[in-house]
Amino acid sequence: MSVSFGYYDLIETFPKSGCAVCNLLIRNVSRLLESILYEYVVDRGTQATFRASRGLCSEHSWQMVVMGNALGIATLHEVVLDEVMTIIQRETANGTAQKGRGWLRFAEAPYSALAASLEPAKPCLVCTMMNTREAEYVSVLGEHVHDERMRASFRGSEGLCLEHFRQILRHTRDADNARTIVAIQLDIWERLQHELNEFMRKQNAEYADEKIGAEATSWQRVVARLAGEKSVFTARRG
Repeated sequence: MSVSFGYYDLIETFPKSGCAVCNLLIRNVSRLLESILYEYVVDRGTQATFRASRGLCSEHSWQMVVMGNALGIATLHEVVLDEVMTIIQRETANGTAQKGRGWLRFAEAPYSALAASLEPAKPCLVCTMMNTREAEYVSVLGEHVHDERMRASFRGSEGLCLEHFRQILRHTRDADNARTIVAIQLDIWERLQHELNEFMRKQNAEYADEKIGAEATSWQRVVARLAGEKSVFTARRG
């Protein structure tokens, strides 16, 4: 059977805590940011992309800051700042920064044309990578859930987050595969619901002497299952 790297990524990641697709995207973002900072800071293509996209989105910009390499961050963002300043100087010098003449100037903000020129010409390159890999993982699970290894790994996991479950349902064309995915996911969520009920029951003073087990973290895990792993969707939700 010929399969993509995404197949093995999912097999290896399902046993870990959390939504496998979310966890893989977090890993991929970290790897890409490290690659940019430590290998491509002075690459002309990377710098051109940063110019066009006005840097990265807010979420990925601050993830980059947390990773360090102050000189690399300064180098890339000086390029972006230079692009922004160049646009402002060019537009104001040739008079195109102000849109509208006569009565039109009262209809909209006078410098709206300049604001439009400062909009990114390309999307955040990290978000673009995330969208591509996300689509790949969704497709792989939908196509290969009939595979014994994939099915067993999925069944033994904490399941998908709600967003990635929705995406897989939207893109899985094989009805049998879709039914299998729904059945496994529902079974996983039923176990989580049981743990939540146990957690809530043991918060009652009447049962305070009962030892709390794995259900102790169920309230945190249900947030991750419904909202997605932290940081994954922030950039796209803005």
